[in-house]
Amino acid sequence: MSNSRRPMDRFQRGYYRMAAELKHHKLKRTEFQSWFGTIMGVAHPEDYENIRLTQGDGGLDGILLSTSTAFAVFAPRESSGNAVVTKMQADFVTACSTMERRGAKLLGMVFVHNDEGLTKVTGPALVKLAQANPGVRFTRWTFERIWQELETLTIDQLTDLFGVGPTEENVDRLTFPSIREVIEFLSQAEPRTLAPIGIPDPEKLEHNNLSPEQADMLRVGRHRQGLVGDFLDAMTDPTTGERIAEAFRDQYASLKDGGMTAPEIFTVLSRFAGCEHFTQPDQIAAVMAVMAYFFSSCDIFENVRNQP
Repeated sequence: MSNSRRPMDRFQRGYYRMAAELKHHKLKRTEFQSWFGTIMGVAHPEDYENIRLTQGDGGLDGILLSTSTAFAVFAPRESSGNAVVTKMQADFVTACSTMERRGAKLLGMVFVHNDEGLTKVTGPALVKLAQANPGVRFTRWTFERIWQELETLTIDQLTDLFGVGPTEENVDRLTFPSIREVIEFLSQAEPRTLAPIGIPDPEKLEHNNLSPEQADMLRVGRHRQGLVGDFLDAMTDPTTGERIAEAFRDQYASLKDGGMTAPEIFTVLSRFAGCEHFTQPDQIAAVMAVMAYFFSSCDIFENVRNQP
């Protein structure tokens, strides 16, 4: 079986979803528009026409020709509900006009954004647009819908978008040098306080509402978390593990207080642990092994509470 059609193992799949989430979370404005257009172009090479970056959008970022569906993509640097609703309404009007100039009728309008905080604002706006225009299908795409498009791609296509994805084999072959790189990277973080690492809770993974792909990455990473512990025990500075654990706790507490969900927190913590800094499969595998170790042994995410 060729590499392009070989099924992904669970760790590789988790990596590509995580890499996509990092892009989705991070990119703003034209960078996000370009990224989305690239994905759609790869997923629908004969059907999706990218407009904004080639000839001026006229209220459009792209068109799915087979369904006469227009895409309006926005990722504002600063979210403003009223501004987004105004833009949605304006984009729809100009999209209709642009399609008419092409001799076509608009049948669908998709609004794509990467700010979950806008969902409660865009939802009612979409309902109003649909009520006023019963012949047009209005939908909103956030990350989960974009991931559905990415899941249709081959490994080779995903590699072109996100780099070589690590596999379970990369985790199984982990050695101290890769672990060292991640520990040294995390050692640069400065925690507020120093506290001892707690006792692992074997039910903790199941207790937290992570995505299936995130949970799988931690499960695979657990296979080598013993190697992480051995490396930390062998370090000349015995407080290194405690300092990194406290840095993770600080990050987690800040993100949780900011209202992020567990899957969103996992994505940001993976960046904190080096998933964007490192590029080689063995390095990414080491990041997940380290994250699995500190997930189990310190207070990031929620512990299972003892029942009375």
